[in-house]
Amino acid sequence: MNYKNEKGETKTPKPDFLLQEYNIYIEHWAIDERGNVPEWFDQDYRKGMKAKIERFQQQKKYSLIETTYGEFKSNNFINHFENKLIKEIRRKYPDQDFVITEMGYSEIVERVWKNCKESMKRNPKDIANFITKAKTNGLTPEKILERLEKEKWSPKQKTFAELALVIYREYEKGLRLTNEIDFSDMINLAIVELEKNGSLYENSFDHILIDEYQDISPQRYRLINALMEKNRNCKLFCVGDDWQSIMGFTGSNLEFFVKFQDYFDHPARTDLSVNYRSIKSIVDAGAELIKYNDDGQLKKQTIANNNDEKKILVFSSLIENKWNYYQQVACHCVNTVREYINKGYAPEDIRILYRIGNPYLENKIFEYAKFNNILIQKNSPNPRSIKLMTVHKSKGLQAKVVFLLCVDKGLYGFPCEIEDPFIFEPAMYKRLNNKEEEERRLFYVAITRSKEDIIIYTQKDNESMFLKEIQKYTEIKNITNNS
Repeated sequence: MNYKNEKGETKTPKPDFLLQEYNIYIEHWAIDERGNVPEWFDQDYRKGMKAKIERFQQQKKYSLIETTYGEFKSNNFINHFENKLIKEIRRKYPDQDFVITEMGYSEIVERVWKNCKESMKRNPKDIANFITKAKTNGLTPEKILERLEKEKWSPKQKTFAELALVIYREYEKGLRLTNEIDFSDMINLAIVELEKNGSLYENSFDHILIDEYQDISPQRYRLINALMEKNRNCKLFCVGDDWQSIMGFTGSNLEFFVKFQDYFDHPARTDLSVNYRSIKSIVDAGAELIKYNDDGQLKKQTIANNNDEKKILVFSSLIENKWNYYQQVACHCVNTVREYINKGYAPEDIRILYRIGNPYLENKIFEYAKFNNILIQKNSPNPRSIKLMTVHKSKGLQAKVVFLLCVDKGLYGFPCEIEDPFIFEPAMYKRLNNKEEEERRLFYVAITRSKEDIIIYTQKDNESMFLKEIQKYTEIKNITNNS
């Protein structure tokens, strides 16, 4: 179902609903009765509509039922939609009869509340990230409020920003009352002192060395630039990998890396192209994945020092219920870990990764591990334990065997849908072009932690888009219900 958009980018249609048993998608277009889109929407929205509809018309497996906001405002929307749906189902299955029944309120709440509750749990962390990004971009509550009034934002962005600003102001007030500063303040105040005091650190440095430069932020760039201005003969040496830029939640901006020449004079670039960690198939899979980030990454060659090749093993669960799926994955993962231990692998040779904290899945893993006398611990320094951690925490680490859980769509999937990076835009000067680019880099970090074997878990018909992007390097095996 992939198609090319106006920019030539490969896109996958993502309609609002799927009736899996009937292969029917339902798309609710955000257009009114005159065909207009909301003013805060991207004006290419209608072009995207046209491309998606054309792509559906080019194949026969899936049907597309369309509704609009304009129709929704009418009094008979439910009947109108029901007629469309019944008509299409009967067209596809003429020998069967169908009746639509309305779900009760309690059943609806039971179905959706788990996901809603998990999303709501994110609010404190999201507000903290909003404040960090604001400070990193030098935006006070007053400046953000001014942006909210002058610029166009979606209702969700504006509402979340207004909520976050209440906490932001109280947080700043609390710091002043206790005469304290946070880490972002430390850098901002250092910049103020450097710009105010002409002699401070003037002609003090011959070299400035920066590691992990891919995580540079506007704030940190200003600090570096202020020091370079005071030390005209100083050499700046930066090390980093733009393919591993995954710290957007701290305010990092990859533009300072990929357009280095626009920010510093007389640059020279040296590529370290040989990978000494992973076998060739893993290195090649990573390079193939990053190609989908279009112009957001530097083009460079990657070469594996170890020319061994083997398929990335993807275990696909046939279970549809999300909670039963997590339970099956936990059981199968622990059993497979035991197989590696029986073959002589040490705990430090094995690492289990996931995109974001999932208490239910974690508890099931600990439960099955205990039953099998296997020591699995979360972020533990114990060298005799197998480490279970998020992909973010795994950066810089490695293991012979890496298990990567829940590489599928959904709240805890990959890309992770429980996070919405667009809500942070009022606290950032640079707007996001594609929320999936950093998620793709994070997936790159995940698979390249492995030296030899990668075992990935996903859910059938709910696979992550990233698995499709590296499919020529993978081998898929179904897990049965009893596995």
